[in-house]
Amino acid sequence: MAKKQVLVGQVFQTVGATNGRSWRVRETVTLFGIPHARVVSTEDEGDAKTLSCLVLVDSNYYRMIGSPPAGNVAA
Repeated sequence: MAKKQVLVGQVFQTVGATNGRSWRVRETVTLFGIPHARVVSTEDEGDAKTLSCLVLVDSNYYRMIGSPPAGNVAA
């Protein structure tokens, strides 16, 4: 199975959430040796959180609904 990558600009939506909130990847960082993504709400950029990239690409929790603009580099 190919390794899924999280890229700046990708948009993810929470699976099974009643509010259907979506999150845009603002940046990627490595914390304690684990890749993480800092994401902001597409509705309110003041609402931000940091998620493990492994959780973000897990289809049990999030699904990608938008791709980054061309030219972005993988994290």
